[in-house]
Amino acid sequence: MKNIFDTKTVTFQELLGNGKKYIIPEFQRDFSWTEENWEDLWQDIKDIYEDKEPQHYMGTIVLQNTESKKTFIVVDGQQRITTLSLFIISVANNLRDLIENNIDIEDNKERIKKVFETYIGEKSISDLYYKSKLTLNENNDSFYQSRILEYKEPVNYAKLRDSEKLIYNAFKYYYKKIKEYFLSSISGKILGEFIEKTLDGLVFIQITVDDDISAYTVFETLNARGVELTTTDLLKNYLFALVASLGKTGSEFKILKENWQKIVDIVGLKKFPVFLRLYLNSKQNIVRKERLFKEIKKDIKQPKDAIELIEILQETAYLYTAILNPTDEYWNEYSHQKEIRKSLEELKLFGVTQPIPLIISISKYKRDWLPKILHLVVNISFRYNVIGKLNPNLMEIVYNKIAIKITKNNIENFGQLKSELNEIYIDDETFVNIFKLKIIPTSGKNKSVVKYILTKIENQISNQDYSYNDSNFTIEHILPENFDEKWNDKFSNEAEKYVYRLGNYILLEERKNKEVGNKSFEEKVSVYRKSRYKLAKNELNYDDWNIANLNKFQSKLAKYAKAVWKI
Repeated sequence: MKNIFDTKTVTFQELLGNGKKYIIPEFQRDFSWTEENWEDLWQDIKDIYEDKEPQHYMGTIVLQNTESKKTFIVVDGQQRITTLSLFIISVANNLRDLIENNIDIEDNKERIKKVFETYIGEKSISDLYYKSKLTLNENNDSFYQSRILEYKEPVNYAKLRDSEKLIYNAFKYYYKKIKEYFLSSISGKILGEFIEKTLDGLVFIQITVDDDISAYTVFETLNARGVELTTTDLLKNYLFALVASLGKTGSEFKILKENWQKIVDIVGLKKFPVFLRLYLNSKQNIVRKERLFKEIKKDIKQPKDAIELIEILQETAYLYTAILNPTDEYWNEYSHQKEIRKSLEELKLFGVTQPIPLIISISKYKRDWLPKILHLVVNISFRYNVIGKLNPNLMEIVYNKIAIKITKNNIENFGQLKSELNEIYIDDETFVNIFKLKIIPTSGKNKSVVKYILTKIENQISNQDYSYNDSNFTIEHILPENFDEKWNDKFSNEAEKYVYRLGNYILLEERKNKEVGNKSFEEKVSVYRKSRYKLAKNELNYDDWNIANLNKFQSKLAKYAKAVWKI
């Protein structure tokens, strides 16, 4: 059986030696390393030169063979290879400065020639332009070849693409760093030693594969850093290559590129794999993120398939973004937009994403059901995720199963769908028993969750419609967070175990909350009785506040909660 890849350890000198050339796929993402990345690499280079470490491991680089034995496609590693090339050119630029200052002119000219021949490329005999060892993607290569390799300033820096600005700034960054590092000691000999020593100390694990499927398998096996971005690149390259077979000047190819960019702009490059996975899970069995590319390639084999997929993804991208952003204008066209936005806001508060495939399929095929479905999903998620803290994997499986049935039109009525959801609905008895002992600290995002719980219960018993985002009322800790010895005595010297119990919270006007502070329960109750909120005014019918009464009050809250979050 043939191995799917060859692997070996190489230095950067070996990587670029023996006439090898490297091509960044034209549709792969643009240069994106920023100063933080440049600085990290510069520190690694200095450590090697100063003998702080003999070699520095630069990670795995994945190459794909071509018909030419000395030309390789860079599947993973383009940011590192491009940045090191810019570093090398900046060394050569410092050598040019020495020549301009009449320092060892002939020797330094020879050094520049050697640097370029070894690491960058050679000049064409006909037009005297460099034939670079490295070809960047379609958005960056022209600038790299015509400006960076030729030491030419940009014609108009402000009008450069963001990635072109990064390329130029990286080049200038290393140029200045080298000049500052050596100061008056700089010479052609020192720069030569500097570049040879450092590039021989940068070590890569080079993996060479024969095709893109093998490349993907390598990522899956190694769990490579940046796998999500690489998955996006592989998919983009594959889809573009399919449509490019029709001709890159054709309208189909132009539209494909424009639509792809719209999708990336809508969902974001880093979130694209998450979006893609959720979309696929709305129509087929659950796809692991490691298999995204393989699943797409299995079904998309013709240019028309690629074009159709991109159109569907673009349409779904608007929906996906709106699901994550309840205020999105996307919902304006829905007749029950208020209810939809409210439910989505609650799911966002919970941090729950498992229902998204179901929401996508419902929005596409059973749009009229969406408000009712979202209401059910909120109540299920509250019981299952917020209070129960149960395994989200089961929830994902159930939502996926129902989403597929919706997509295939195998659910005929709303009642059938509701019964399908019972599998992840925590029954009343279990929910009440968990709620009665629930602890949720009022720090960070949890503070909003606690206020949400109290507000929903307050609305239930007072028949109001308060919003948990209302700043006019706050969470009151009956047993104060900063309790004193008297309070601690009431809780058997274990007050810290009870201060964040749900039964220790009520809602109170902000002014009244400040008024009660750390006072005794008797003093607090006199203020509570004047509150507009019924939890504070009517429900705390206790002579004292201790463990027993806190447990009674939390049990009462649990019964109210059972009615609030019910399907």
